[in-house]
Amino acid sequence: MARPQDIRVADLGHDTTAVLNLRTGQWVWMDQDTRRIWEASLSGGSALHTLLDTFVTRGHARRQAERAINDTVGTLRGHGLLEEHRPAWRRRRTVWQVISCR
Repeated sequence: MARPQDIRVADLGHDTTAVLNLRTGQWVWMDQDTRRIWEASLSGGSALHTLLDTFVTRGHARRQAERAINDTVGTLRGHGLLEEHRPAWRRRRTVWQVISCR
């Protein structure tokens, strides 16, 4: 996942973050856990699995925590705060084979 370029983030204190999607003009308010899920989604790799383990360690049931994380990621995508990360386009080298006929 990647963070869209037209997103602005402001830390409001008291574990609250405000995020503005400039494309839509929509504000999203995040608590500390939502912000951690968002950042883990942007980190990729095993960051979401590590976060899930952290929630389970704090006493949440694994299935409920997994569902909450998946729902939150879906909501963040719906608000345009996450987008599919597309690898940079690389020019493909063309190899020409010359066949000579005699």
